Amino acid sequence: MNFFSVIETPELSDKDYICFDFYKDGKKLSGSPVCGMSLRKAGSMRFRWNETNDNRTAFLSKFNRKIVPVELIHSKIVFDVKNPEDTDGLQGDGIITANKELMPVITVADCMPVYLYDSVTGVFGVVHSGWKGTGICVEAIKLACEKYNSKPENFSVILGPHIHSCCYIVNEERADYFNTNFAKDCAVPMKADEQLKVPLNWDNGDGTLYRLSLEKANIFALLNAGVKSENINVCTDCTCCNSVFGSNRRETAGGSIFTVQAAFILEQPVLG
Repeated sequence: MNFFSVIETPELSDKDYICFDFYKDGKKLSGSPVCGMSLRKAGSMRFRWNETNDNRTAFLSKFNRKIVPVELIHSKIVFDVKNPEDTDGLQGDGIITANKELMPVITVADCMPVYLYDSVTGVFGVVHSGWKGTGICVEAIKLACEKYNSKPENFSVILGPHIHSCCYIVNEERADYFNTNFAKDCAVPMKADEQLKVPLNWDNGDGTLYRLSLEKANIFALLNAGVKSENINVCTDCTCCNSVFGSNRRETAGGSIFTVQAAFILEQPVLG
């Protein structure tokens, strides 16, 4: 497994998006699709079928691809697309394709973007994995196996920037859900003297608070599905800690509207 940070990369100073690399057999995979995510300075990438977002349209147009969007609903629904209009009007949280002319795009703001690529069949895609949708990356792989005869062991996967356990505080019910359905240490109790980095936006009463790791949950799901550890690349940056990213939890705690980011994947070369 490979771990990386984007905070210190040169691209943060001169671009309004950041890119990530796929790994296979422990080595950087050359010639693979480009995975990227807009930064907070790019502005809101919010997407709804009944809305117009000129800022998003201008940002995505620089990549010179046929955009395939989907309206997020925090689900485990993944679409296999062959044409840009295949998702028109649809709601879900993930897209896979083998069409190199297409650019699947989902949105995130603390939730985890997960990028997938099968170098054997050429299938690539991106999914939105929040707490409700944890495991959607496995659904995307299952769909690729069904539609394209892919195999889990051939997939390279990137877990992109997301809120980490340093800032993701949950109640006992949610902690139990993750520890039961994923790795047993996904959620660990906070110590009595620990300080919150960001105030809670919900009332937990006198119950125990837990630190939740979406990273551990998704790695558990991927390994169980047959993805090789050496094919997984994990971003260590917390979107809540670092203001270069949009963050639902950090920005709303300060009374602001949070900045929705676009997570996208496209075949090389990047033309933007």
